Amino acid sequence: QNEASELLQKLNTRRPEGGNLAHYDDSWHIVKENDSVPPSAKWSDCSVERSMSEYANHADLGARAWMSHSVIPFDYRVVEVPRGNLLDPSCDAMILGHLPRGSEERWLAEHRPQRRLIVIDETVYKLYGDRVRAYFESRKVQHEILVLPMVEENKSME
Repeated sequence: QNEASELLQKLNTRRPEGGNLAHYDDSWHIVKENDSVPPSAKWSDCSVERSMSEYANHADLGARAWMSHSVIPFDYRVVEVPRGNLLDPSCDAMILGHLPRGSEERWLAEHRPQRRLIVIDETVYKLYGDRVRAYFESRKVQHEILVLPMVEENKSME
């Protein structure tokens, strides 16, 4: 039994082929080729690839995008949009930003009616609700806004 535990520990601490995520210091880290990682780190065979966001502009060249690849089929993409541009009706990030530019999937989405469910907390809704609604209306996106009370008592990891 002790040998099995040691073997499992070795498997969990060895960098897997293709994975670049390690858990240590109570957080997941994207690990680059020559980064130092504590020996106690737990490795994942999942990966995250960073790139420049196509929404970067002259005011914010540092905006990035991330593509997450997991073992179970649950890939997703995150893009940064320069400050002040997200709710600008000329910016399509909230409609199409999850789809890479030039992809067939994005081309198809650009040519079909879109619909969205927007989940937003009460405070953000009070501050930006009118602008969020105006954004989706101006882009002719069928949408529904679900406002949730997100006070500390309601927050949980479960």
